[in-house]
Amino acid sequence: MNTHTLRAATERPEAPALGGMTDLRSAQADPVAARADPGRQRRALILCGGGARGAMEVGFYQAITELGLSFDLVVGSSVGALNGALIAAGFSPAELAGLWRGIRRRDLIAWSGRALLSGGFYSFDPLRRLLEKTLPVRRFEELERPLVITTTNLRTGHVHYWDRGDLLAPLIASMSLPGAFPPVWIGGEPHVDGGVASNVPFEPAFDRGITEMMLALCTCCPPAAHPPHSPFGVLLRSFLISLDSKYACDLNHYRRQGIVMRVARPEFLLDVGLLDFQYADALIRAGHEQSLKALPCFAG
Repeated sequence: MNTHTLRAATERPEAPALGGMTDLRSAQADPVAARADPGRQRRALILCGGGARGAMEVGFYQAITELGLSFDLVVGSSVGALNGALIAAGFSPAELAGLWRGIRRRDLIAWSGRALLSGGFYSFDPLRRLLEKTLPVRRFEELERPLVITTTNLRTGHVHYWDRGDLLAPLIASMSLPGAFPPVWIGGEPHVDGGVASNVPFEPAFDRGITEMMLALCTCCPPAAHPPHSPFGVLLRSFLISLDSKYACDLNHYRRQGIVMRVARPEFLLDVGLLDFQYADALIRAGHEQSLKALPCFAG
């Protein structure tokens, strides 16, 4: 992908309130007051990073739909931003599963000599073309559900939450793993994978008055059959371990704040790399079946 400066997506025009409830498209409303309303439970779907393992989130989406678990807000980071954008745009579980089952690595990324000059090895140009054909909207305000996407500002090191303006640039930036993909420049700032700073993005949901959060953790790092030997393998596994540790701390923090957490941790026996999309069907089925076992008591 070109790393020239893309149009800034930081404009925040007023959006209409959603059915008389707190406007979850914005963090401007008082979240404490929103949570204090005993007559309204506000539920968010939290979608984390995990590369090809993000297919398990599709199975989770199928499960919560079958169980009648509605949600008012979608928050996504990394591959969760991709799933979140499609869900917020109105994709049904069957439509999202069909897309995932048809995805191959060449549909998303391409080796790019140009990217080498800009901080990466690969380009997301194929993904951009796929999104331009698949996504029915181009701006956050046009989505059917409120959506927040996370990116990491590579200059400041801070997480950035996007909920207004251009959709494609933050979406692609949120999936741009540093080193593998060049940063995406938005408003003169370099942005990379949202998972670097906030892989399981609880904070923007909390800031919008959410009282319950639902998620399938697809980045869990179980004991490996064999330790990695390549430099990249060691680096990646160390990164995943750090993500798991931060997730556990954040989960406990928001539980102490009184947030109800509905968490499924689907397991998959095979080691799945970030780009191993050939396992999509099996991952979707694992996410669906194991979430149905974990979540039925939460229906309603």
